[in-house]
Amino acid sequence: MRSWIKRMLLSLSVCFVVSIMVGQTSVHADFPLRVVVNGTKIGFPDAKPYLDKNSRVMVPVRFVSEALGAKVDWDEKASKVTVKQKDKTVILFIGKKEIDVNGKKDQMDTVAVTSKQRTFVPLRFVSQALGAAVVWDSAVRTAYINTNGETASKAETEIIGGLVVPKWNTHTDLLIAETGSTVFPGVSFQVNLLRADVNKQIEDLAIILSQKCDPASIEELVNYIKQKDERWEHLGKKYLYDERSKRYLYVYETEYEGIDIVFLSAEKSKVWKKNLGD
Repeated sequence: MRSWIKRMLLSLSVCFVVSIMVGQTSVHADFPLRVVVNGTKIGFPDAKPYLDKNSRVMVPVRFVSEALGAKVDWDEKASKVTVKQKDKTVILFIGKKEIDVNGKKDQMDTVAVTSKQRTFVPLRFVSQALGAAVVWDSAVRTAYINTNGETASKAETEIIGGLVVPKWNTHTDLLIAETGSTVFPGVSFQVNLLRADVNKQIEDLAIILSQKCDPASIEELVNYIKQKDERWEHLGKKYLYDERSKRYLYVYETEYEGIDIVFLSAEKSKVWKKNLGD
């Protein structure tokens, strides 16, 4: 049995994989969401955006002033946030659904909140009140905002192996493809240290996998591949079994810039499970 396992793992380690994997349309909330303004991804170094119980994207109010070019005033006594941008004045109260835009009152379906000494406001309502267009794309867990009068557009996506993924070279630098192998069927990923924004490649990998896999499995995978941060650094092969999908994730051994990962098919994973005894 051991010799069979060694032969199988050896054959896997010399296979070449070009791409990556994906999941369905729902994404686990443990993974960070992204905000893109006029085509530029916004960084949140401390207070991170999140989805509230009403499925609204909540952002730190500082984001409104920095990314949307508005001035923000905080009245602690009244628990009131005032956002001003040119001829627009938007007022929100912590814990209340009312929003005031240039003196005209309306109702939101969520509320501004304070959390960890930070004030968070609902992205869509504030952005639209300031005249921006907002689109939420759950497939890539990203909010797109345009402040230039144009309609915000979602990321271009395609179906690979029955999974929804962002198109390469438009919204991701992570390679994604079906393996096309009868011996090693599944969906493959490649994180490449020479392609743009390696951290975003890994983040896209995690978001896509979260459509199928348990967060603990993804965290283990991500922590492992992050050990390789230099082009010629060696990264050993690794395989792990994901309980949620009942499928294996396999990382190929590499001494080059590409980190290849395969999300093995359900059928082949059953064979692996039987023979490896995980």
